[in-house]
Amino acid sequence: MANAGRLTIVAALALALAGVARAAGPCEEGRGQTGLALAPAAAGLAVSVMDPELPAAASGLRAGDVVVQVNGTLPRSCADYQRAVREARKDKKALLVLARREAGDVVVALAPATWDRALAAVPAVPPPEPPSVKALVAKPAPPPLPAETKVTVEAVTRGLGELAPPEKAPASLDAYRRDLLHVHREVETLGVRRAVRPDVVDGLRTVLRYYDAAEVAWDAEEQTRDRERRPRHVPSPEVMPAPYFNDSEAAATIDEFPFLHDAVVHDPTPGLVMGESSGVWRPVQARALLWQHGREELGRLTTWLASAAE
Repeated sequence: MANAGRLTIVAALALALAGVARAAGPCEEGRGQTGLALAPAAAGLAVSVMDPELPAAASGLRAGDVVVQVNGTLPRSCADYQRAVREARKDKKALLVLARREAGDVVVALAPATWDRALAAVPAVPPPEPPSVKALVAKPAPPPLPAETKVTVEAVTRGLGELAPPEKAPASLDAYRRDLLHVHREVETLGVRRAVRPDVVDGLRTVLRYYDAAEVAWDAEEQTRDRERRPRHVPSPEVMPAPYFNDSEAAATIDEFPFLHDAVVHDPTPGLVMGESSGVWRPVQARALLWQHGREELGRLTTWLASAAE
């Protein structure tokens, strides 16, 4: 009877530990032994938690470090990280993590003995709220320009035309963002001063949405460059693929502009194990399409403005 009681206790403990492992999400795979948890970030996956007294806490990693590689895997999603950790644990291999921060790369090796450690209970952490497309896309209007600044509709339409002229692409994403913000502030200035009719302001804002969306596509291209370490002086090919997920700025942008489906290779789908597999789009092609349609929309707007002035 005593042996039976001990077996019952062992079985219950094993079930409890298995329950802890199952309760952890794919970005917390192996956390009970490594003390390491990741979270989705703009650049892919980033360190979110390092539990004290477990190997990751003394590894040199820091919260916010972007995880570039785990053993032979370049993790683009929590599911990728989960598979890499499970494989290392199954084969009793070291877990090699390459992380990146502003000061440089950090290489960490968690020894095979990590997997011999008794599974620690993962602290209960409430799951984060799912991202909201509205929150990601609907940015607050920038402040208007100072009162002494002269702003006209003609200056705004000229600025829109200079954002991405067909004969010469903008020099850099930072320069584009700066010029785009200035045009936004000019439009808000016209609205606040009531210098033009509300429908004119609405028309200018409509054109700006194409250029805002092009910024999203350009940012996706830059993130892919960083992940793949592509040299800055070499132009990205139009067919360069980049991942995207549902409830992201990229997904919201594609939904807002149906013609961008021409730049989508495949949509995100539920993962076979858990979570979600990424979709793939071509952000360079998407940016070109958005600028093209933005110019066409600007042409229609200026024609309408000219006819209304007659």
